[in-house]
Amino acid sequence: MTSQTNGVANEQSEHFGEKLRASKFGHKMTREMYAYPNRSQKQRPKREPLGEQLWEGTAWAYRDEEHTQNSDLYLLWQRDKALRNFDLSMDYFSSLDADDFETALEYVLARGRTFKPVESLPAFDGKAGAYIMVFDGYKQLYIGQSWDIRKRIKQHWGARKPFDRLIYGRSIYNSIFPMDELRALDTTRIYAARSTSPYAVEQRAEEAADQRFCLNRMTGGEPTPMAWMLSSLGPRSRSHGIVSTPLSYQDYERERDGVYEAIRLDRLSAEPRLATVLAQMNMGIHTVQRDTGDPFLWSRRDAIARAAKHGELSVPEFAAFLEAMGENVVWPAD
Repeated sequence: MTSQTNGVANEQSEHFGEKLRASKFGHKMTREMYAYPNRSQKQRPKREPLGEQLWEGTAWAYRDEEHTQNSDLYLLWQRDKALRNFDLSMDYFSSLDADDFETALEYVLARGRTFKPVESLPAFDGKAGAYIMVFDGYKQLYIGQSWDIRKRIKQHWGARKPFDRLIYGRSIYNSIFPMDELRALDTTRIYAARSTSPYAVEQRAEEAADQRFCLNRMTGGEPTPMAWMLSSLGPRSRSHGIVSTPLSYQDYERERDGVYEAIRLDRLSAEPRLATVLAQMNMGIHTVQRDTGDPFLWSRRDAIARAAKHGELSVPEFAAFLEAMGENVVWPAD
């Protein structure tokens, strides 16, 4: 039903009865096109509610006084975080068992009872209800609802997650992968349930989902102000099964300061080679145990990104470091 060349659907390809038109981002997700930088913010910050101190504290992320356009530094910093989360997510998906995923999916379908396989999306044009998008290649699913199922799924296929929302929560180490970055051909199965109460059907199905296999970043059901508040206070996360080595807080401080010292010494060197020096450091992930409080995950790459954020690395130096790490630095067309 779908013809492909190098993973990109041709102009006349069809998927679930829908024609897929040519797209610069292709119709299958790739790391190369993931986290494509964007100057715009999903929601522009407002100066008065933030206060002057916080407004000035975030100035590094913008290239204009009114904070309407992301700075070059923010583009590098945010894309680096997103790509690191991408790699952690791909490793996590690969570690999952396909049979366990199928069992978890069948449980959701059994709880929903009214979900049926979708062969042709046009049959759901203007139809209200809930839907389940399945991404077998990643052993993941997503549960949603809409008053027009066909329109909503096509929106998913054509959407990109806003650049500043690629990371959910505070850490790349537990951020749930953004499903809107998956493309049309990554969707291998669709189930839908027609209903005049789509929120209720979505909530019942989402509550039955095993979170290991679910890309929903928020709980299902009607998005009330209370639901939004609870989500912001305790965002969903996942462990990604990260392998890390323990590090005491004192050792963490020493290793972190060692990164800053390497930067300082390179400034004094007759032959600066900062990008190479930093890229040759061990970037393994550590679990840092605070003297009080919960442990957290950390890598020297976090310290390097922080140094760039605080102006201890220039934009060209940070870009050179990322290239030395094998990344392809991409700039948007201004």
